[in-house]
Amino acid sequence: MVIGGLNTSANVYLILFLASIAVSAVLAYRLYRKKTLEVGVRRWIIFGFLASMVLISGAASGNVVTIVFGASLLFATAFSFLTSYVKSDLVKRTLGVVFFFATFFVMVYGYAITRSLILLIALLFIATMLSVAFVLSYLLPGIRKNPRGMAKG
Repeated sequence: MVIGGLNTSANVYLILFLASIAVSAVLAYRLYRKKTLEVGVRRWIIFGFLASMVLISGAASGNVVTIVFGASLLFATAFSFLTSYVKSDLVKRTLGVVFFFATFFVMVYGYAITRSLILLIALLFIATMLSVAFVLSYLLPGIRKNPRGMAKG
C-alpha cells in the first residue's frame, strides 16, 4: 500500500527511526546532565548509543549501507573508549590494529555486497585517514627523539 509516495512499511520505518532519534536525544541529554559520571564516560556512552541506533535502524529497514555505517561507528567508539582507559602502549597499538581491520573488513564487505558509491567514498576516506594515522603514530616518536633529523655525534 502506498501512502504519500512511500509504501506503508517505509512509513513505519521512518516513524520508528524518527522516534528512536527523539528518544536518543532525550536520553543523551539526561545522561549528559548527570553529574555522577565522568565526562569521558558520558561521551562514549552517548556515541555508542547513537551508533547502536544507526545499526538498529539499518537492520530494521534492511538498508545495508546504514548497517555498515552503524557497525563502523560502533567499532570506532569501542576503540576510542577502550584506548582511553588502557595504559599500555603495546595494548593500545594492538587494539588499534584489530579495530582498524574490523572496520575495514566491514566497509569492504558492505561495498562488495551493495556496490554503493557512498561506501566506496567512505572506504577510501577511512582507509586514507587510518593509514596516515598509523604511519604518523609510528613515525612521530622517532621524529621527536631526533628533532632536526641529525645524528648525534
